[in-house]
Amino acid sequence: MEDFAIIFDFNGTMLFDTPLQFRAWNELAEETLGHGLSEEEFLRCTNGRPSRETVEYFWGDVGEAQTNALVARKREKYKALCLANPAEFHLADGLPEVLDLLKQAGVPFTIATSSNPRSMDFYFEHLNLAAWFRREAVICSDHRFPGKPAPDIYLIAARALGFPPERCIVVEDAMAGAQAARNAGIGYVIVIDPEGSGGFAGCDQVDAVIGGHGELYEQLCNIMRALRVGGRNEQNDGQG
Repeated sequence: MEDFAIIFDFNGTMLFDTPLQFRAWNELAEETLGHGLSEEEFLRCTNGRPSRETVEYFWGDVGEAQTNALVARKREKYKALCLANPAEFHLADGLPEVLDLLKQAGVPFTIATSSNPRSMDFYFEHLNLAAWFRREAVICSDHRFPGKPAPDIYLIAARALGFPPERCIVVEDAMAGAQAARNAGIGYVIVIDPEGSGGFAGCDQVDAVIGGHGELYEQLCNIMRALRVGGRNEQNDGQG
């Protein structure tokens, strides 16, 4: 079955690590700015965007060298927090079943993430992603294209899967990512909101808001069932 393809964001979508991300940035801010960050502002203004943009937003224009140093320190803090908190550092509940479903059904899927290549190497090392993905096929943020909400990353992912954007489903968790998907002309945009924040209510960037991957599994089953029925009807019409 190859009537559609799926593109997953990673952080906050496949790995519910937003609290770990915030803790890493907050520790860095306390050490370098002398104060912590507003979690609400962090989520509203920088969640889902590349790390360099987070530095620019909270630290200002500190120059290339200082930006690189801050990003590197944050990444080390984040990785240490991940490894020290295995109860939080794991693929989202229900996600392996979704990936198995797609693999068994022959639905093409990939990851398009604002994470950098070295961070993705870290995830592959610790989260068994190779069971479903080829590392070289994952689309990462490597400064070749602008970050979300620009559409580039989802256009690149759709092209890599061999599908026009309108026949792709994107699964996201952040407004910047949903905007990027919509800007790319993605056919269906799903946002996972496990905390039930309500922040996406009435948002025209989003087609569906779900609480977790169990709901995503059900949605995908329904889509595939409808496609099978539609295919049988077309066959019957052709024989009439």
